[in-house]
Amino acid sequence: MGEITKSTDNSKVGDDEISLVDLLSTVLRHTKMILIVTFGAALLCLIYVIGSLLLAPEMSYLPNMYKPTATILINSQDSGGGLSSMLASSGLSGMAGLAGISTGGTNYGLLAASIAKSNTILDALVDKFGLIKRYKIKKSPKASSRKALLKHYTVANGEKTGTMTISFEDRDPELAKDLVNFAVELLDKRFTVIGGNRNGTKKDQLELKLADVQSEMMSLEAEIQAFQLKHGIITIDSIAKEQVATVAQVRSALIMKEMEIKTYGDISKVQDPALMRLNAERGNLSKLLDELEKGFATYENVLPSQRELPRLAIDFSHLQRNLMIQQKIFELLTQQYELTKLQIQGADPILQILEAAEAPDMKSSPSRASIVLVAIFAAFFASILGAFIFEGVQNIRSDPEAMAKLRGIAK
Repeated sequence: MGEITKSTDNSKVGDDEISLVDLLSTVLRHTKMILIVTFGAALLCLIYVIGSLLLAPEMSYLPNMYKPTATILINSQDSGGGLSSMLASSGLSGMAGLAGISTGGTNYGLLAASIAKSNTILDALVDKFGLIKRYKIKKSPKASSRKALLKHYTVANGEKTGTMTISFEDRDPELAKDLVNFAVELLDKRFTVIGGNRNGTKKDQLELKLADVQSEMMSLEAEIQAFQLKHGIITIDSIAKEQVATVAQVRSALIMKEMEIKTYGDISKVQDPALMRLNAERGNLSKLLDELEKGFATYENVLPSQRELPRLAIDFSHLQRNLMIQQKIFELLTQQYELTKLQIQGADPILQILEAAEAPDMKSSPSRASIVLVAIFAAFFASILGAFIFEGVQNIRSDPEAMAKLRGIAK
């Protein structure tokens, strides 16, 4: 009994297993159907792809697409670092800091990719090439045109190579080329503003400031010159020395005149004309000395009074101090200006166009051969699956027990 039971179990297992011979026989029984479906699908696919070639590109449901590409070199490192090193080696590192030269580098790859896909550039491309009309957009034209453009517009950032590519796919190779090159032009202008104008604006500001400081210096120099011409001096020291010497001469002459009067008075007791003349001369010398010490309008244009010397010294020192300050500012600004010019001349552009887009003479898509091959293989495997499904349905129909179960389920 045990052996019989064992044999029966093996028989059930064998019935449940899928036989390769049965599978092969099923395929062979339906070979005609499989071949008809496969070749039919291939024929329909060929008609489909050939028909797309016969129609004009703007009317074709599967037009040839062309994808020109522009390659751009992204200078990820700021050139300021190298310049700062050069200045540091020459002992001008402090002045490099004043000029705003940084030793750190900035990676512009991601920034360039972001700007290339920014709404500003996308809208400019849409407007320039009339993409709203080209893509027949009616609802939400701005947002929809951007989405439609991004389906064909590609920006790839190669961080390892330091390059970035911009490409656009369209049925018109000339339009695609022009769009890519215009996008590169827009990107280059934006980076000119970001990179070049950063130092260019600083240079312009320094030029304006230098002009202001130079104008202030000229004004102060004119004031000092007018002061010197008015008072007949070069420095306050010189006028003080000249004032002392003049007063000393007048006092000496006055002393000598008094001695002469006394001597003449000892000889003559009568007020003769000579003695009167000497007294008059002494009076004039005394008056002159008093005017020199106190200051009177008659001699102000010749020499200032001794009382005026402290005020004149302060005024003159203020003028000189202001002039020295402006000269120092001018010197520092000039150094910064020269450093900024060196930085502009030594800086590499952030964006360099390695290869502009060209109108391609070979399509990028679609691959019609791939479409046909995929259709043939899909039809072949679908027909085989259909053969197995058909065979399974026939087996169920020929099995009364299975049909009874299906009827019971249906009830």
